[in-house]
Amino acid sequence: MVTHVLPELIQFMFPNVLHVLRRNVHVVKSINTHQYEVSYKIMRQSSTSQSLCKEKRTSFGSYISTPVPPSVANHIFHSFEHSKKIQKEMSIHGIPRALSRTTLKKLKEASRKPGSTLLSMKVHHILRKISRKEYDLSALLPLFVDHTLILHPNTKKIKKMKEISDLSDPIMWYPEARSMFRKVIFHAGPTNSGKTHAALQRFYEADSGVYCGPLRLLAREVCQKSRDKGVSCDMITGDDQDYHFGKHSRAEKVSCTVEMTNINKIYDVAIIDEIQMVSDIERGWAWTRAFLGVCADEIHVCGEERAIKVVRKLVDECGDCLSVEKYKRLGQLRVKKNPVISLDKLTSGDCVVCFNKDEIYKYKRLLEDASTEVAMIYGSLPPHTKIEQAKKFNDPDNKCNILVTTDAIGMGLNLNIKRIIFNDVRKTTLVKGGERVKAPLTPYHALQIAGRAGRFGSQYPDGAVTTMKAEHINTLHRLLRTKVPDIETAGLHPSFDKIKQFANVMRTTSLYDVLTSFISLCGTDNSLYFLCSLEECRDIAKALQNVKLPLNDMYTFCLSPVSIKRDFVVGVLGEFAKMHSKGKQISAGDLKLLLNWPPRQAREKQGMLILEDTHECIRLYLWLSFRFPGTFVDNREVKYMSKTVDKVTSRSVSSKADKAPVSSNQEAWEDLKEFLLDDL
Repeated sequence: MVTHVLPELIQFMFPNVLHVLRRNVHVVKSINTHQYEVSYKIMRQSSTSQSLCKEKRTSFGSYISTPVPPSVANHIFHSFEHSKKIQKEMSIHGIPRALSRTTLKKLKEASRKPGSTLLSMKVHHILRKISRKEYDLSALLPLFVDHTLILHPNTKKIKKMKEISDLSDPIMWYPEARSMFRKVIFHAGPTNSGKTHAALQRFYEADSGVYCGPLRLLAREVCQKSRDKGVSCDMITGDDQDYHFGKHSRAEKVSCTVEMTNINKIYDVAIIDEIQMVSDIERGWAWTRAFLGVCADEIHVCGEERAIKVVRKLVDECGDCLSVEKYKRLGQLRVKKNPVISLDKLTSGDCVVCFNKDEIYKYKRLLEDASTEVAMIYGSLPPHTKIEQAKKFNDPDNKCNILVTTDAIGMGLNLNIKRIIFNDVRKTTLVKGGERVKAPLTPYHALQIAGRAGRFGSQYPDGAVTTMKAEHINTLHRLLRTKVPDIETAGLHPSFDKIKQFANVMRTTSLYDVLTSFISLCGTDNSLYFLCSLEECRDIAKALQNVKLPLNDMYTFCLSPVSIKRDFVVGVLGEFAKMHSKGKQISAGDLKLLLNWPPRQAREKQGMLILEDTHECIRLYLWLSFRFPGTFVDNREVKYMSKTVDKVTSRSVSSKADKAPVSSNQEAWEDLKEFLLDDL
């Protein structure tokens, strides 16, 4: 690196930089006032450079005699930050972008106060020389590196931390799978094409197998279908386990959520459903892990055609073989030219899709005011409630023949929908960096939702799609005409071993600090992989940072199914963590005290939010009970509590109760009787 900067400034201004720059740096500069040229090596402090340093120290004040205008300083800093050459040098010195922004911010602040501190004097001298074209941009680099070391002492360890956080070769994380030659069959097609049905036939026929699905509802459905066919099958999700032969014996087949895929057992057949989810910024890592790690001779992946490219690249990486079977939609899907506009034009089999709960409750209230019964489904409702609402809507003899829902219907539930009606064409979405922004629907998202209209074998084999508002109809047509881009990359997530090694180098037990640094340093093969969002996990770690837990336990708590936006649920998680840290067992009675048990039937939206939080806390307890059974000791009784909440929630969302309301105390007593009879 040739850096045009005075040699005496390097020695005088940047005393910490010498042990960071690991190679000789030649510095050449013609100084007009003395008319001489100095060739200087940073790592060798010659007597000539030392004398020059003494000479210039005496006149250092002259270096900042003319302050640099703010606009000029901002332009220089902007050029420095975006220079590819500078970025490369920062990478060589082990300075990640996240830390460089912090340092740059401090240097900018110093530039606004000329002469107030030694740092501001150094900054202004270099900025002035760069503005006069006497120095180039790299003259800022020694000061930048030196100040980074002051702000971030761990910078010296960054090389080792970068090595640990390197996730660029994940196929080698699964040596058992790499020792096998696996046959991969991709069942590619749109919604309602029969692709998953075809793959499941091999699951039923095989001697052993695993189904990996995106939702608890699907895991339960596949398990039940298997048992209905006389096939022994277990069901495992994060918060529930149902063993065909009892908990002390295992069936040869298992239906699970994709996160729960057992990569240590060998199967004849594996099915990975909705493989396009490999690109999901939050959960994509689970599909990547299942695909790379499952030990099966035959792997069936089901999903959209846009995932063929990334699956083919993953197959090539693994040294497996791939065949593709394409499916066409069973039934037509018509895109209507006219919007609905008025609620009185809704007819039997219509489904209004909203992208927030406020809109759902608004439509529900308006339709009920018009004496129309409505089914309601959204993501945070308990599974039992979703199933009950779907049954009401699907039943041709039930008066409830209009559905109001979120995009939660995009996968999972079987619904007899005649027409999909988009209430909006924008949705709040999580983007890289953990920020949530409202953005237009992507073509593939619009297609996935629209594809739920019409269902083979139902009363509506063909489907239609339109919008509620006139201003959205052209956008919808454009979205559904747009070619969906291929998926190029698959998500990754660090194992706890990576996190532990990283923490050991940092010499910290703060998971929040570890995750903050890991996110900034993590490297992947960007042509094939990306790091899934760790921001929510980090934010939960921040909320729990006053609880003293071993790093492993803290990491598990922070991976629990909790949204940082649900304050009450995060508070309950904090209470769980505190009790666990003290070695206390947490009973169903403790949980009831936290939840103000029993639940009460909701009459308005706020009451529904309380029921949803109650359900999430119970789900959280069950999830933790499978990770810390010595702490969360009342799994079976809490399951019955879950049933109580399901029933109260189902009654609350029903448009019209078929019978007189049952008090929450009576409901709790009925579930207690069921619990006692089950024991007998």
